[in-house]
Amino acid sequence: MTRPKKQHAVPTSPGAPATSKIEASDARPVSRAAREGPKIEEPDRLGLRSLIFDLRSSGDLTALLPALSSSVEQLMTEHQGMADELLCLYEQLGIIFEITRKLAGVHNESDVLDLFLISLRRSFEERTVFAAHSRPRGWVLEGKRDRHASRPGREGPDGSGDTMVVNEWLRGLLDRAANPGAPGVIVESALPGAMPGAIAEAMIAPVISGDALVCSLVLLRTEKTPAFRASEMMLIESLTTFCGDLIRSHRLVRELREMSLTMVRALVNAIDQKDEYTCGHSLRVAYYATTLGQHLGLGEVDLQMLQWAALLHDVGKIGIRDNVLKKEGKLTPEEFGHIQEHPVRSHKVVQEVPQLLRALDGILHHHERYDGSGYPAGLKGEQIPYQARIIQIADVFDALTSNRSYRKAFDWQRALGILQEEAGKTVDPCLQKIFDTLIRETLKDEPMAWERMVEHANRFMQGLDAPDDRESDDATVRRRDQGGSVRAPGVGGNRRRMT
Repeated sequence: MTRPKKQHAVPTSPGAPATSKIEASDARPVSRAAREGPKIEEPDRLGLRSLIFDLRSSGDLTALLPALSSSVEQLMTEHQGMADELLCLYEQLGIIFEITRKLAGVHNESDVLDLFLISLRRSFEERTVFAAHSRPRGWVLEGKRDRHASRPGREGPDGSGDTMVVNEWLRGLLDRAANPGAPGVIVESALPGAMPGAIAEAMIAPVISGDALVCSLVLLRTEKTPAFRASEMMLIESLTTFCGDLIRSHRLVRELREMSLTMVRALVNAIDQKDEYTCGHSLRVAYYATTLGQHLGLGEVDLQMLQWAALLHDVGKIGIRDNVLKKEGKLTPEEFGHIQEHPVRSHKVVQEVPQLLRALDGILHHHERYDGSGYPAGLKGEQIPYQARIIQIADVFDALTSNRSYRKAFDWQRALGILQEEAGKTVDPCLQKIFDTLIRETLKDEPMAWERMVEHANRFMQGLDAPDDRESDDATVRRRDQGGSVRAPGVGGNRRRMT
């Protein structure tokens, strides 16, 4: 009796009918070669397989030794080339790591360029590295000495140290590199006699920020040093792109901050102009407070918050009635109570800006008195925030040296004398001594020094003269004056009407 053949169901997908079947006798085993697919032979680049085949066939080893030796030599050469490329990549990563690690200390475009130049000089010790800047009189090559390096700064190929003259050949390369249609990096051998100091080759790489040329990095090598490699060209191109992006970021931040400062200055000036006698007061207070803060060694963030607090300390006066703010003569208790509201009003306005939370203490408490008789909280001594005590000194000093509806301005010597009388009563006695010494040292032996200080104070924060913009006009004045001439918001009592 013939037994029926065994049938097996084939697994099906969920949507397929479950009736499909195949007989076991029809199944065929799948070979390993079929499962793995066609085998792809690797190319015999060095001919080693054919050599081995020849060796097996002939058995004559001596006849094959030259070919085998050539193949091994070729292999070693390739491996050496790979090792050199890996070493070069390692060096490139080292440069990028060093630059990235030091970015926290970079504050402006000049610092960015110096950081890249110093890092490149350390990595390309056998080459000379310059930054080429386009000036009205033509191209100028500038280099920065690395003061932290163990060796002195490298001299230019003509022995001139940190600068060198741009001759016609190099000028042509720089002009080509600056052309918008030029390749990223240009490498060209020097014509005989074209460059001094046996310069054999130049590499030029433009640094572009947005659509603007910042400068071009120039690397020069002599006849005794190896030619520039493709990997070095790629490194320089990557670094110049990185440098341009960093500079673009700094410029965008500066533009945004300039716009913010311009808007705040406009707001503060509008408020100050409610009273003709206080016009420019907030700017001068911010100027004096920043000068004192710099002299005290405040950190960058603390100094910036001090500036903002000083600049905005009286913004709450926008809610003070004009008949009180502009009143000539002594205020009534009700009127004085109303004007005492302005620190709290200023605090409420500024607290809506999260980035200025660290400026709130100076704004709210700049009218506290050291003896505890101030407002709004009646804080005493060192209970008063440090920021507020600095602003208080600046505020009182500017109030005393400005005209008021009820009196003429005191000269700066008399104002400092009144501050000394108020030390321990209205103002912090330690800060008063420091401020007194600072102002006297700044103004000594110069008849027009006070007028210049007031002029700088009235232009304070115009554009970008915050502490980290080191190359600005006011920043230069601040360095020259050992802390500058900056003013800050302050304090006032009813006795002298210092508000």
